[in-house]
Amino acid sequence: MWGWNSFSQSATVFSIPRYLEDHALRLRQRYLGFVYEVGETLIDGKRVVDHLDLGDGFSLWWMTLIAEKSPLKSPAIYACLRLLALHEILQQRQPGEVVLASADAALAESIGRLCADQRVRFTWRRGEPARRGGAVRRLYEGLPHALKGWLSLRHILKRWSLRGVGGQAWASGPDAVFICSYFIHLDPVRCERGEFYSRQWEVLPRVLQAAGRRLNWLHLFLFSAVVPDTATGLRWARRFNQSAAEQGRHAFVDTQLSTRTVWTTLKTWGWLQRRARRLRNISAAFDPAGCAPWLWPMLRDDWGSSFSGTTAMSNCLALSLFDATLAQMPHQPLGLYLHENQSWEKALLRAWRKYNHGEIIGVQHATVPFWHLYYFEDPRCFERRPKGALPLPDRLAANGLAARKSFVATQYPPERLVDVEALRYLDLLVLSQRQKPARTGGATVRVLVLGDLIPASMHYLLRLLEEATPHVGPQFEFTLKPHPGLAVDLAAYPGLRVRETREALGTLLTGFDIAIAANCTSAAVEAHIASLPVIISMDGEGLNLSPLRDQPGVRFVCAGAELAAALQAAMDDLAHAAGSRQEYFYLDSELPRWKGLLALNTAG
Repeated sequence: MWGWNSFSQSATVFSIPRYLEDHALRLRQRYLGFVYEVGETLIDGKRVVDHLDLGDGFSLWWMTLIAEKSPLKSPAIYACLRLLALHEILQQRQPGEVVLASADAALAESIGRLCADQRVRFTWRRGEPARRGGAVRRLYEGLPHALKGWLSLRHILKRWSLRGVGGQAWASGPDAVFICSYFIHLDPVRCERGEFYSRQWEVLPRVLQAAGRRLNWLHLFLFSAVVPDTATGLRWARRFNQSAAEQGRHAFVDTQLSTRTVWTTLKTWGWLQRRARRLRNISAAFDPAGCAPWLWPMLRDDWGSSFSGTTAMSNCLALSLFDATLAQMPHQPLGLYLHENQSWEKALLRAWRKYNHGEIIGVQHATVPFWHLYYFEDPRCFERRPKGALPLPDRLAANGLAARKSFVATQYPPERLVDVEALRYLDLLVLSQRQKPARTGGATVRVLVLGDLIPASMHYLLRLLEEATPHVGPQFEFTLKPHPGLAVDLAAYPGLRVRETREALGTLLTGFDIAIAANCTSAAVEAHIASLPVIISMDGEGLNLSPLRDQPGVRFVCAGAELAAALQAAMDDLAHAAGSRQEYFYLDSELPRWKGLLALNTAG
C-alpha cells in the first residue's frame, strides 16, 4: 500500500511524500524545468511566452499561476510533485495494478494517464467528496472562469476610495528612493499618532533619512486586523503625508484607480481572452519532458484563472495601476521592493523599466523555504534574450546565509545577489548571542511547544506529543505557546502533561532547553537562532514547508515514537555547547551591509 498523504512508512506501507522528500532536489528541479518548458512550447510556430507579449518585450506568461508556482495560491502543485515521485516509484517497482481510493477526479485522471503510459492496470475507487464551504461558495466555485473574472471587479469598489490619495509632489533628484511595500505589519499605536513604522522595514527608513535620502512610499493595501478598512488606511496615509519631509510621501497602488485604468484593465483582459483561444491546445504541453505524468488535470483551473478568471483580471489591473503610477512619477534613481516573486512584482518591474527609472533592488525579507517554489526558477530562465525574458530586479538582496545558499542552489545569477541585514529579525540578535546555562545531571529538561495558525497542523503536533509522552522520562517538562490566532483546547488531549503560556516568544526562549514546532511556523527559526535543539512535526498533507528544512541538527518527525526518540537525542545534545546560529540571518544593528549597498553616509 502507498500513502499519498502520510509520511508514515512500514514494511507494508510506502510513503510517497517521504520519497518526495528523500529525492527533493531532483524532483523540484524537474518541476521547475516542466514550468519553463510549458512557456517555451510552440503553438502555431510561436512560443507561449511570445503569444503573451504585450508588444514591449514583456510577456504576461510570467504573471500566470503556472509560472508563479506558489503552492500557497496553487495547492495542486503539491499533487504535481507527488505525481512526479509516483512516476519514479512505478518505474522502480513495476506493479501490476494501481488502485486509487480518492474522491479527487483530477487526480484520478492524471494517475490513470500515468498508469496507461506505464502499462499498469488502474482502478479508481471513488470516495465521497468532502463538502467544503457553504452553498454560495460551492456555487461560485462552479462558475466559468470568465464570469469569475467579471465578478472580481467588485474588489475595485472596495478600494475605490483610495484613489487620488498621495501621489502628488513625489520626491525627485539624486537623493530620492522609491520603496514598494505592503500596507501591513504596521505599528497601529504609532500610526494613529501619525508616525509611520513598518515592521517589514524596521529601522532602514530612519537610516536612509538620516543619510539625506527622501523617500517615496508606494503601498499595496491589504485588509487586515490592524487595517480593517480603507478609512483607516486613508486616515493614516494623510497623517504621514502631513510630515512628508520627515516621513516620506505615501500613496497606494490603488491611488491610480480611475475609469481610465479600469478601461485599460478590461482591454488587456479582453486581449488575454483572445490569446487564450490561440493556446487552446496547450494541454499537450503538460506532459513533462521525459516523464509520463500528465499534469494538465491538476493545473487546468490555474490555467483558466490565469487567462480569464480572477487571476487574469487582477494581473491586468496591476499592469494598469503600476503603469499609471510610474508614468507620472519623476525619475527615481533607486527603487526597493519586497521580493516574493509574486505577479504584481512583474508588473512593477515592467513599468519601472518602461519609464526609464534607475536601479531597482528586490529585498528578500522573510525566510526561503525549500518548497516555496515561487522563489526559484529553472536556470534557463536566467539566460539573456531580447524579448519575453523573465523580469528580474537589477539585484536581489538576501537577508542571510540560508537564503543565499537557497538561491545559489538553483543557479540564481551570483552577480545579481547581494547580502543585507535581515531587517525584520534584528531583534533576534540578542537570542543569537544567548549563552546556554550549564546543565547538571538529572536536571529538568524544559521543552517549549510552538503552536501554528493552521488547526490541522496544530492538532497533529499535539497528537504526536500525546503519543510520545508515555515514552519520555519525567524530567521533560512541556509548555505550550499557542499561536495568537488559534486557541487550543488542551482538554481534548488528556494524555498530555503540558501547561500553557502567552508570554512573548523572545522572553520565553531564554528559559527553555528544547523546542518542538509545527511544520510551517516561523517561530521555529527564532528557537533555532537561540541555539535550542528544534524538533518539527510533519503531517503528510502538505510538504516539508519548514524554513529550517535544510538546517543541520534540526529533527523532523511524523510519529509519536519518532518524537520520543528525537527528544532523547536532543537532551543528549544539551551536554554539548551549541555554536552560534547567527549566520542563518545577517544580524547587525548598525546595518553595515545595507549602508554599503546603498552607499549611505554611515556618519549621518
